[in-house]
Amino acid sequence: MLAVNPSLAPKPRPTLPVPIKVLIADDSAVVRGLVARWIGEAGFTVVGTASNGRIAVEMMTRHDPDVVLLDIDMPELDGTEALPRMLAASPTVQVVMMSTLTTRNADISLKCLALGAVDYLAKPESNRGVTTSDAFRAELVERVRLFGAARA
Repeated sequence: MLAVNPSLAPKPRPTLPVPIKVLIADDSAVVRGLVARWIGEAGFTVVGTASNGRIAVEMMTRHDPDVVLLDIDMPELDGTEALPRMLAASPTVQVVMMSTLTTRNADISLKCLALGAVDYLAKPESNRGVTTSDAFRAELVERVRLFGAARA
């Protein structure tokens, strides 16, 4: 029988954390671009961006995101219509609704939470507000971290 030298045995490799995969759906190209950049800079993987809910739903099966950042007001298929389809395609996906903070959208956001969204994030009122809001960026990154880890 051969003796095995323990020092020559392969050592287990530490497992690297799997990056959190994020899909971004917003009809504003400025918002999509900024959010994608911020998400990437925070160490997450942006698996896709969509300008409307229909495209976002189609991307669900191809990319299997952990977190979806979903705008409410979009053409073709808005966030309230896309949300149930996303959850049907991937019941464990974590969907965070994003919208400007108005009374109407606050009511819609509550409806989305009842339909299965995990959280709501108020976007600043204008694209300029989005580009200059450090608080919005920090909240966004923290929610992706929190809900992405919850799915993993």
